[in-house]
Amino acid sequence: MLTSDSMTRLLWVTLLAAGLLSGATPSDTAWGILAQGAADENSAKRAEAVSAIGSIRLARATRMVEAALSDKDHSVRLAAVIALADRNSRAAIPTLKTALDDEAAEVSFTAAQALWQMGDRSGRDLLVSVLAGERKQSASFLTRSMRDAKSTLRNRKALVWMGAKEGAGFLFGPLGYGLGIVEGITKDDSAPARALAARLLAEEKNPALVDELTAALDDKSPLVRVAAAKALGGFSDPKLIPKISPLLEDKHEAVRYMAAASIVRLSQPPPRR
Repeated sequence: MLTSDSMTRLLWVTLLAAGLLSGATPSDTAWGILAQGAADENSAKRAEAVSAIGSIRLARATRMVEAALSDKDHSVRLAAVIALADRNSRAAIPTLKTALDDEAAEVSFTAAQALWQMGDRSGRDLLVSVLAGERKQSASFLTRSMRDAKSTLRNRKALVWMGAKEGAGFLFGPLGYGLGIVEGITKDDSAPARALAARLLAEEKNPALVDELTAALDDKSPLVRVAAAKALGGFSDPKLIPKISPLLEDKHEAVRYMAAASIVRLSQPPPRR
């Protein structure tokens, strides 16, 4: 049974998604949904929201992601570290350094890896200790996910084909929170490949691919819908907002949050040439 507080939050989000709050722009609506998700009582939903917020390259989004590094749940902190790492910005180095001392091994190890890839060697001692076996990684989020996947996937060749980096980082990263990703792949083993295709095609920023990515917004897999929404958010075309907006009412929180994040991105003025 929903508590009165839960009912209030549900009504507020519903009104936002329906655009019924007076004077709310699409960006206002999207920010409201993301802020609500980042403050949700459910840690999985907070992690999903932080993952989506991380795709927004604005100071407000950065502050929200950095605040998530102090979350009481390690999965939310991990989502924040991955979001900062994905930006590949040296401006995130000081913040990532603070995560090296995180009590959760998967968080500190991911921070060390991100820093190393940016050319910062602050996590050298941690990596050395991991190599020497002094810091157990067997209980980490990533290891658990891979172990579970190996025991349940019918089509194991899919992970091999996608490679260790894409199979682990993309399938079992923040996008996997709350989506039942392992169970979902057993029912639709082509979903990861479709999601990866959407992400790779988006890197080209080719307007000719917009129709294909838009069609993927209706994909039966929530993983693909998340990937398509994120991809379209990078095209700097506000005309795409009405195409993404229906996903604000998707039954999966991760899809709603990524759709909201892309609407915020599309609402920004185009970069000066």
